[in-house]
Amino acid sequence: MNELCDRLETFIDGELAPVDAENFRHHLTRCHPCETRMKELLALELLADDALHDASGDTLAFVPPPPLKRRRTWMMVVPLALAAGLAAWVLVTRPASSADSSELWLGQTPGRTLEARLTHPSADRHRPYEVMRSGGDKPRALSLRELAKLEEAGDERGIASAYLLRGDPAQAGAFLDKLETSPDLDSDRAALALQRGAPEEALTLADRALKQRPQHAQALWNRGLALKALGLSLQAAEAFEQVAALKEPGWSEEAAQRAAELRSLEGEQRKGWKGAKQHCDDMVAGGAVPSPAEVERYPGLSRLCFYDAVRTASSIERVEVLRPLALQLDRIDGGTHLEDALRRAARVDFEARAPLAKEYVRLTRGELAPAARETLISKLREVRQEDILLGALLFVPDPRQHEAEYRALALATKDPWFALLAEERQAKADLQRGQAPRALTRLTEALRACDSEQRFSYRCLELLRNLSLVERQLHRPVEARTHGLAALARARAGREWSKEFRLIQELGQVAIFHGDLSLARAYMEEAILRTPERCEDHELPYANLALAYYRTFDFAGAREQLDHAAKCGRPPSLARAFVIADLAHTHARRDVDADLLTRGLAAIRSTPSSLEAAGDGPMLRHIEGRFFVEQDRRRGQTLLRQAITEAEPLLASDVTARKARVYSYTSLILDAAHHGELEKALALFAEERSLALPERCALGVTVDDERTALVARDASGRLLGHYDADRRQRLEAVEDLVPAKLVDALRDCPSVDVLARPPVLGKPGLLPPDLAWTYRVAPPPPASSPHAQRRLVVADVNAPAELRLPSLRAWSPPDAEDSALSTLKGASATPSQVLQAMREATEVQIHAHGVVDPHVADGSLLVLSPEEQGGRYALTAADVQGQRLQGRPVVLLAACHAAHSTTYFHETFGLPVAFVEAGARAVLAATQEIPDTEASAFFEPVLERIRTGIPAALVLRDARQDWLRSRGSVWVRQVLLFE
Repeated sequence: MNELCDRLETFIDGELAPVDAENFRHHLTRCHPCETRMKELLALELLADDALHDASGDTLAFVPPPPLKRRRTWMMVVPLALAAGLAAWVLVTRPASSADSSELWLGQTPGRTLEARLTHPSADRHRPYEVMRSGGDKPRALSLRELAKLEEAGDERGIASAYLLRGDPAQAGAFLDKLETSPDLDSDRAALALQRGAPEEALTLADRALKQRPQHAQALWNRGLALKALGLSLQAAEAFEQVAALKEPGWSEEAAQRAAELRSLEGEQRKGWKGAKQHCDDMVAGGAVPSPAEVERYPGLSRLCFYDAVRTASSIERVEVLRPLALQLDRIDGGTHLEDALRRAARVDFEARAPLAKEYVRLTRGELAPAARETLISKLREVRQEDILLGALLFVPDPRQHEAEYRALALATKDPWFALLAEERQAKADLQRGQAPRALTRLTEALRACDSEQRFSYRCLELLRNLSLVERQLHRPVEARTHGLAALARARAGREWSKEFRLIQELGQVAIFHGDLSLARAYMEEAILRTPERCEDHELPYANLALAYYRTFDFAGAREQLDHAAKCGRPPSLARAFVIADLAHTHARRDVDADLLTRGLAAIRSTPSSLEAAGDGPMLRHIEGRFFVEQDRRRGQTLLRQAITEAEPLLASDVTARKARVYSYTSLILDAAHHGELEKALALFAEERSLALPERCALGVTVDDERTALVARDASGRLLGHYDADRRQRLEAVEDLVPAKLVDALRDCPSVDVLARPPVLGKPGLLPPDLAWTYRVAPPPPASSPHAQRRLVVADVNAPAELRLPSLRAWSPPDAEDSALSTLKGASATPSQVLQAMREATEVQIHAHGVVDPHVADGSLLVLSPEEQGGRYALTAADVQGQRLQGRPVVLLAACHAAHSTTYFHETFGLPVAFVEAGARAVLAATQEIPDTEASAFFEPVLERIRTGIPAALVLRDARQDWLRSRGSVWVRQVLLFE
């Protein structure tokens, strides 16, 4: 009872969240207040509530007053007069926005049209959710009188909520932007993201709110909606069950119902697929053919099993039993390919075929050892049982074996199913040979055969899935996610529950690569929930969950996930081994890790088919070195050096090898800095980029999770360093990253070469604006005969109308005649023509809009004129990569956000770095917006001075300082130089 009284005091003090206060009040009215103290407090609350009625009779929501500064003993006796006085005070001083205006909050309708929940108490009263069959009501106009009341009260959340209820996310967002960061704001932003059809963003926002307040009812609800929209039904059910547990009137009942429906639907889908799979297996073993209705529901699975059923048919009568199925599947996918296969099967010698067919059945069940499998393949060749041979070759784990034979057999069938399967298998072989770009091209071309009619959808979803895997190997997370989601959509359309399960895991890995840890955790936890009984399926999701926890600096959480994975009793996978190595320098390391890691790496090396790419070998060496450098420095350093050496030959084609090299340098640099070996650390910074060891005026910067290492060499050649392991959140801004003592030491330098590594490279504000400095990306180009001056200007672009971008000011050519100047303007300024024209240019200016769209490209993109064929308008970092800029140009990207880059642990991916790596001498670009009226006035004098031979860093520093003094426009602080 005392606990209940204390909670009453908290309620009156106004210290409960609105939802918690409403729940407590509801609970209190059903309790028996048997103590005087409780009666007095309850009377106080009820009197205040009775006072809050307007002239129309509508009840106003009770808002507890601010906390009263009084001693707790005062609450032992509360005079009734104080209760009445306080009620009047609440009525006079409460914001007008709290009024439960039926018009303002659409309370006059029996149901609600907004599925998400809002944190404003008046906008969060439960009513049944109603969906209009027309697709929804038109947005209702907001009463100006009610809007004025909200504005007068300064209730931006109320205004935003009113607009959200009316389906106006743009207006709602504008008012949410005025609010201070809080769990409530994150939850409301999640509701806004859901209304805009962005469930991934909603999930991130809801998770952020729940991290601060785990029982936040609205955030839990909105998280459930986001997960449901992503198709993660069991995760969504768990979120709604947490809402149900809060016992909110109305909301809890609806949440429980939603959770039950989601679990039921997932259970039905799993049961249906497993039943169909069992029927297919029975058919292959000589049992009944699945019903036509089941075939219509599971056409891909049915076709897959049909081929095996033909291979195991023991008589012509059995072949005839399969004819109705062949006709039905041919009708679904088009053609007569399966009927033709039956005609061929009817002509075989069943007496000679029967024992081989029985062995093939054993092969499909995993009952044949590798030697017996090879014996079966040899026999099938001898007796020319090509269709069974075609099936048996698929069970060879290394696709490089029998590669040409398989392709010839597949194409000989004239069946599109096998033609697509041959391309898929050859792409896997390309990947294992370290030829990921070739695999990418092969799969992309093969997908052209996949039309919108969903024919051969099972094979097409596998092509999309493999394309996503290759793009993940190439570290193209935007493209990998796009194609993974397309494969997932096909899997769900074909009710391929097993494929959906695999894709959920793989999309979780893509999310980790892209740094979306909320999404990664959601995918991985969903995968675990979908197969609770199969421990062997949990290794990958638990290992990736451990990595996700590690990336959020929750090392204890990462260890917990590793412990879950270890319960299955299997040696660590490559992913789990990586996290074990990551934890070696944290408090979460364990003495048993050395033995566990050694056994895991040995198991991986003994199974070559477990390695997805050629770069996995150097990565294994890196993992070993990363771990042991924390236990035995010399051994660890030797292993890390070996990883770098092994990666070198693969750098051009294998991203995993590039990661192994970068990560190994990271470990070596941090090790040297941690032990005060500053000369060695700076030498490693330079060596990684093939630079000479700087003798003066240089700064090396690296950040790896919680650790930071910096080495500076001042104008006199003196070395200074800094190392710490104190970071507790992911690096975002870098303005305070360099300690003041290092900045002061660099002030006598005419300019500073910054050797920054990902994720610092490309971030603005690393050094103060009054210092001349540049991001040194690559060594200076080798001396060569000077190129004739060729200046290229791209301007007056015809941006696609659908982007609704305002027209930029027309570019004005210089007054004097300039024979070295050429322009691409208007319809001619397409991506392909710009790339072509840049190759021989010695200076490039691009005046265009810059856009950051993470769904289209990593980093930013430049909006150019659309191509005649296909309409492509974006110039991205991926387009610039691989180009050879023979003229070694100075490049000006006069576009908003042009220097915005996506930073990963192994690279900074964006336009400036791509241009430098393609051959540009220097790149000028800004990370933020550039005023159209000021761009040319700032950049033209900068380029003129650079043409005279003045170092670009000095020119930029002087221009920036002059601009700040004369105009005060702070955007120039965001202009960066890359050389």
